[in-house]
Amino acid sequence: MKLLVVEDDPLIGPAIKAVMENAGYTVVGPLRDAAKATRLGVRERPDLALVDVYLAGGENGLTLARKLWEEHNIPSLLITGFDHRGEEARDFAVGLLRKPVMPDALVDAVGAVGEILAGLRPSSIPPALELFGRHERVSATPGSAAHPAPSAAAKTAPQAVQQPMRRQG
Repeated sequence: MKLLVVEDDPLIGPAIKAVMENAGYTVVGPLRDAAKATRLGVRERPDLALVDVYLAGGENGLTLARKLWEEHNIPSLLITGFDHRGEEARDFAVGLLRKPVMPDALVDAVGAVGEILAGLRPSSIPPALELFGRHERVSATPGSAAHPAPSAAAKTAPQAVQQPMRRQG
């Protein structure tokens, strides 16, 4: 699965990239602005965009996610460390993941969204993940196994990645 990461925080973006690559995903980015993210998304055709809701310079991740979906058919999982309810994003985003998020919860959230995008019922949904639209009532299948533990490579990610990912300021 190919991911596009759009995150303006200079620590969080690379941390997301490292965690997801260590878990076996192909990652494009991280990118810090919406215009570059749109251009790269069109060129690279990711399966999912991980988009920070509030980008630097007043750019809006919601606008980017809407554009990626409506103009390029690229689904987005929004990520935020702020109190954001997500109601306005239900028509164009798959869901909302709340920061701070631990690396294993990030991998599990993307795995659950990947299952949904493949037409499957996710085997588990991390508590920090809010699903939108027709997926909002989806829950883990009772008695099903959780996602497998992160790979050994993910467990050996740099120390900075092992900390919860949260926005500073």
